[in-house]
Amino acid sequence: MKHIYSTYTRGIKLCLLLCFSTILTYAQTNISGKVTDKTGSGIPGVSVVVQGTTTGSVTDANGNYQIAAKAGAKSLTFSSIGFILKTVEIGSKTVIDVTLEEDVNSLDEIVVTGYTSEKKKDIIGSVAVVNTKTTLQQPSSNLGSMLQGRAPGVTVSGTGAPGAPAKVRIRGFTSFGNNDPLYIIDGVPTDNSNSLNPQDIESVQVLKDPVSASIYGSRAANGVIVVTTKQGTSGKTTISYDGYYGVQSLPNRVFPSMMNTQQYYEYLQAAAAGAGIPFKSNVFQNGIPKYLVTNTNVNANPTDATNPDLSKYNYDPYSYDRTYQIAETSMGTNWLKEATQSAPVQSHQITATGGTDKGTYSLGVNYFGTEGIFKHTALNRVTVRANTRFKPTKWLTIGENLQVAFTNQKGASGNPFNSGDGLDFNNEASPWYLALRTVPFLPVYDIKGNYAGTSLGEAGSTPVPSVTLDRNKDNRFSGINLFGNLYAQIEVYKDIILSSSFGIDQSMTNGYNFVFITPEKAEPTRNNAFNEYFGRGISWTWTNSIQYKKDFNKDHSLKLFAATESIFSQFRGISGSRTDYDFNDPDFWSLNTGKNLPQNSGSPGTPRTLYSLMGKAEYQLMDRYLFSATVRRDASSVFGPESRVGVFPAFGVGWRLSEEAFMKSIPFVTDLKLRAGWGQMGSQRNVGSANAYSFFSAGLNNTAYDITGGNGLPVIGYRPNVVGNPATKWEAAEMTNVGLDGTLWNGKLDFSIEYFNNTTKDLLVDRQPNGLEPTVGQPKINVGTMVNKGIDIAVSTKGKFTPDLGYSIGATFTHYKNEAVKIDAEGSSALLFGAGRLGNIQRVEGGRPLASFWGWVVEGNFQNQAEVDAHAAMPYKRVGSWKIKDINGDNVIDGNDQTYIGNPIPKFQIGTDISLTYKNFDFQTFLFWNYGNDIYNYTKWATHLRGFVGGYNTEVLTDSWTPQNPNGRLPILNANDTYSGSISTSYYVESGSFLRARQAQLGFTMPNKWISKAGMSRARIYVQVQNLFTITKYSGSDPDIGILGNSELQMGVDQFRTPAPRTVLLGVNIGL
Repeated sequence: MKHIYSTYTRGIKLCLLLCFSTILTYAQTNISGKVTDKTGSGIPGVSVVVQGTTTGSVTDANGNYQIAAKAGAKSLTFSSIGFILKTVEIGSKTVIDVTLEEDVNSLDEIVVTGYTSEKKKDIIGSVAVVNTKTTLQQPSSNLGSMLQGRAPGVTVSGTGAPGAPAKVRIRGFTSFGNNDPLYIIDGVPTDNSNSLNPQDIESVQVLKDPVSASIYGSRAANGVIVVTTKQGTSGKTTISYDGYYGVQSLPNRVFPSMMNTQQYYEYLQAAAAGAGIPFKSNVFQNGIPKYLVTNTNVNANPTDATNPDLSKYNYDPYSYDRTYQIAETSMGTNWLKEATQSAPVQSHQITATGGTDKGTYSLGVNYFGTEGIFKHTALNRVTVRANTRFKPTKWLTIGENLQVAFTNQKGASGNPFNSGDGLDFNNEASPWYLALRTVPFLPVYDIKGNYAGTSLGEAGSTPVPSVTLDRNKDNRFSGINLFGNLYAQIEVYKDIILSSSFGIDQSMTNGYNFVFITPEKAEPTRNNAFNEYFGRGISWTWTNSIQYKKDFNKDHSLKLFAATESIFSQFRGISGSRTDYDFNDPDFWSLNTGKNLPQNSGSPGTPRTLYSLMGKAEYQLMDRYLFSATVRRDASSVFGPESRVGVFPAFGVGWRLSEEAFMKSIPFVTDLKLRAGWGQMGSQRNVGSANAYSFFSAGLNNTAYDITGGNGLPVIGYRPNVVGNPATKWEAAEMTNVGLDGTLWNGKLDFSIEYFNNTTKDLLVDRQPNGLEPTVGQPKINVGTMVNKGIDIAVSTKGKFTPDLGYSIGATFTHYKNEAVKIDAEGSSALLFGAGRLGNIQRVEGGRPLASFWGWVVEGNFQNQAEVDAHAAMPYKRVGSWKIKDINGDNVIDGNDQTYIGNPIPKFQIGTDISLTYKNFDFQTFLFWNYGNDIYNYTKWATHLRGFVGGYNTEVLTDSWTPQNPNGRLPILNANDTYSGSISTSYYVESGSFLRARQAQLGFTMPNKWISKAGMSRARIYVQVQNLFTITKYSGSDPDIGILGNSELQMGVDQFRTPAPRTVLLGVNIGL
């Protein structure tokens, strides 16, 4: 027993030594130095090998290396992708510095495609390699926001909310629901990359077709983004610091021109005159008031207290009878300016790397912090990463990639509740909406410093943004995320490798918010409340694989890959709430200090599992004919027994034309490859874990029935509260891809042109119950077919104008066309979707693009009574009102005259990346052009058309129809017009085209002679501007709309979206 225990403890000590100790080198002659490019900048990742041996090293992040050479060693070879190999004699030197020349031909670059890796020239799938050298120069809080325009076929949208994740789409969409891609980070699958620190990223590849992505089966229909984080390099320990500090602010163009008090007064008068009624107002009866007083139950002038007797007024902020609003108001309040701010943003990263030929490590810690452009909102995140790799023997490699992220969000964003006056960033709880809808004549505070409100009676019921933001400032959403994997590789034979990887993605979250009483509101909240939530999500992935690689007689190359994979995921949470606290200090609020009733609680959580078998075979003939075949079998727990298993095959072929004899006579063609692929992929992302099952609940209020008929006690029964559908099937995406890749003039020009055609069958959507069914949760049903087809183009060139002036230009082009081929939703051939208060504004049916805008067409305004009399019957018709088009010609304007009024899908998108270097200076800019889509500017419902009482845009005064302004686009002002602002019309649809300078950066790398005495190997300083300018005809705040929520069925709708800020940064990169 002692022997076993001793062996066991020795094993533990050995493992600890391997994972956490620096590895000692053998006592040999040490050679060190630095590898640089022509500008003097260190080159990381250069392979340094003692020629004729297997002894090697790799340069660190700053280009430094250290290698042990045995006596008699003659030379070192230096090699790196993108540079020409160089051999240097050792002689008696112990310090060897080397300058490598750039090799413009990068066809041998190794590209990670998920489970395997391939040379760039051998890839026959659609794989976009993101240029991380330029992309990562754009400081950002998440990976998604950095990808816009950087890879063809990839579109990105987001909001200005702090920490809000970007929504990434690859080649349009394959589903009515969530179209997020699958992320593979160091081999571990995840649906969310938001906790990943961008400064830890080494490489990014986007897999867009089935040849490259079908190995991921049922999770790959929306595309796959493969991320590899930075690994350690052998040599001495090096430390680097990367940091920046900046300020975010909203450009002036994003602020709409809202009415001030004088203009609002004129608007009210014009609306009364248009209705032919006398103008009446308690606020404006004597013109614009100097002071406002809300409570008339005291002996005071209620509207114009020029010399108020303050002793007569009640200023208790918690009283519903207080006279709270004596304040000078004649100038009015700009609520958008009151609610927003210039917000700091900063990031600080420290990285340490090192190792030997036996093992390497990369350790990093990052702090990212930003305040929101809305006051009292913020995000703070700390990430810690440790990547290690060890090779204790020639046949064994072990390692881990682990990250821990701590996140804390303050204020509006990220709260799991939306009760009371909670905030969001894309609907009527958005601070942007609140600021637009609050009347301008209200002051921010009364003369005692209490917040003002809308209880005046003519100020509407919109929560005032300043007080709402302030009351949400103590709301929190915090989380801890552990993400990473442990892996081992065994080289059984020189051609056979066994691999095992266990990955984990675990999160623990906590959120709480406070609901305060709001006595200052016209519709006050009279009961305070506290809500708290705890959740834990875990997902683990265990993958075991075998790879075989063999070259035969130089003309044949074969690769075989087979694997099994098990995935388990579950989220468990518990939430609770209490109301009606006897005190208003939130520091003493908890679930224990509230009253017993009313109270609510919940505990969601259903696991889901996926078990997969997969295989892939690749064959090359004479380095010119390429073949690939992939198949994956997935068994998912979210489907019923009849649909649980899905099989997803893919096939690809490639032809390297440049290797043919007839191409040798074209000297400028370095490489030319034609490729094609077909395959199938599935999707289960939009299916809930328990979709196949029905759930029932019991209780007196559910089904209480006196079954005996004797007036006795009712018998408690059960009723369904969720209806299941065991017949739900996989969404199946069938994809075809044809591409042409070329490298010309030895790498000075690279291009890729691709055509794709993707068809998704058995589309999933929530079942819509008929009017006779009870209101219960509904399952997913399969309803139809959709097609996306288009073209992706990528072009890049690089070179030098002079020995000191270099350039690099890259451009991407994306065009796709979407069409819903067939819809059959339990007999319905169309699906309608709404957003806000205008009913169904988007429609899907066969032959039309997804989520096309739906409504009535405004032909103009009635110019005279003769036009009114001649037009079809409609609910509101008079001189100056809107003329609605009679689509079907039946002389009646009704629901049958609705039609398609816009398309949210752009005709094309272009991203252009331009980099220039001159001696130690570098400049980089990125332009993005989006063209040909429409935007449904739902914000105009709130700011341009009479609905609820609130603020209005000045265009209501300048662009409404009058006899003097017959070309006005808005109807004549009329206090009785409740029709124009209640229907979806073409007035809301605008061009969404725009050109945006997303980034411009100027940097300077200090010469080594300046910094070497300070112990630095590299020092660079830069200044950067994000969202420098935007050129657009769109009248809203930001044309980069994207989608509302997580569904493409609501894309292109501007529902009070928070605009993206402009950010100015100053940053440094230092290597020690």
